[in-house]
Amino acid sequence: MPVEVTMAKLSPTMESGQLVKWNVKVGDPVKEGDVLAEIQTDKAVMPMESFDDGTVALLDVQEGDEVAVGQRVLVLAGKGEDPSQLAEQMKGGSAKAEAAPAEKKEEPVAAGAAAGTGAAPGAGAQGASGGPDYGHSTGSATNGQQGGNGNGAAAHGGRIRSSPLARKIAESKGIDLAQVDGSGPNGRIIRSDVEAFLQNRGAAPAAAPSGDGGAGTAPKMPVAASPARETRRVPHSRMRKTIAQRMLQAKQAAPEIHVTADIRMDQIVSLRERLNAQLSKQKVKLSVGDFVTKAVAMSLRAHPGLNATYEADHMVLHGQVNVGIAVALDGGLIVPVLPDADRLGLVEIRQGTLALAEAARGNTLTPQQMMGSTFTISNLGMYGVKQFDAILNMPEVGILAVGATEPRPVVEDGQLVAGQVMTVTLTADHRAVDGAMAAEFVRTLKGFLEEPASMLL
Repeated sequence: MPVEVTMAKLSPTMESGQLVKWNVKVGDPVKEGDVLAEIQTDKAVMPMESFDDGTVALLDVQEGDEVAVGQRVLVLAGKGEDPSQLAEQMKGGSAKAEAAPAEKKEEPVAAGAAAGTGAAPGAGAQGASGGPDYGHSTGSATNGQQGGNGNGAAAHGGRIRSSPLARKIAESKGIDLAQVDGSGPNGRIIRSDVEAFLQNRGAAPAAAPSGDGGAGTAPKMPVAASPARETRRVPHSRMRKTIAQRMLQAKQAAPEIHVTADIRMDQIVSLRERLNAQLSKQKVKLSVGDFVTKAVAMSLRAHPGLNATYEADHMVLHGQVNVGIAVALDGGLIVPVLPDADRLGLVEIRQGTLALAEAARGNTLTPQQMMGSTFTISNLGMYGVKQFDAILNMPEVGILAVGATEPRPVVEDGQLVAGQVMTVTLTADHRAVDGAMAAEFVRTLKGFLEEPASMLL
């Protein structure tokens, strides 16, 4: 029996995804758990796994295509079925023909249209361009023939061959694809072609003003000898669009309260040095952030009102303490999750945090590693930032902004001395967290970090 594989919902807010790369081809055997493709979601590039065994009979979409959640992407032939015969039977119901709502079909142009003179976070994330455009890799000209104008217009039917992402960018920028040269197979226009056209159009020199050169003409301004600096318009990546939407939602939906405290970190700094000396043979090096994560997790256990989600009629107090760790990527931010952080030791926190950061930057995070956070930590201390306010990661009711641990003058027993100080700021949803509750949480956190032995009690 054939198996129709559809686009999976790889994140809670995902409505569609871009198929970045196929990891299988027609005729390949597939087992349950095999990674079929890499999908650019609204958060990151994630693997899409198979839940069945079979042989790939049909690939419905091309690399680079935008696919709605639930739309069919491939067909697997079951045991004893002929993949090629099955492909012929299933092509009529191909989900490829059911374009995603946000896409438009290619517009026909005159067959003899002349080519124009048209001569870029990761995030996985998410880079500034929203991931590579692979939509050209399987394109072919109509009836196998390609027009000679180099801009993707086919000789038969006069249609412009372009990837969905290229069409989407061109439409948003008001670009006529007939003016864009295609660099993909058979002259197909891909995203980079449209971006190059935009860049060259923005850098085109303005026409020189005409004048009679008479005596009354104003003197010419001196021209700088350095090359002209161009202005570019970079399309938003999917990650950037999602971040913008969620930040706006958080600021509009939740009245925030901010509580800031300076924390003496002298004992943590000293303890970290001693522990790292002991752990050197294991090639483990604890960071100050690992101690902060441990202290935050234990503080959440002591104050369940911060380890919560706000709903219209209820407060959901979570049983698990799952700490989200904000990770910066090229062009955006992603928050993988460290589950049961209050039950982990410092070494486990260090190893878990490193694994999540490497997976985030390598676009190998699984959906499970992206879901279920109950509180978020955003640490900019490594950038030398002293203090900042973070925006809530909805629907969580709290997020902690962590600054740098640095030497500052402090008063100790009436004397001015140098101390290691870190500033933290709790942002809380004031609908769920009162000022006193927020202050108590920060006081507990401060106590754990200034007296780390108290975390053993």
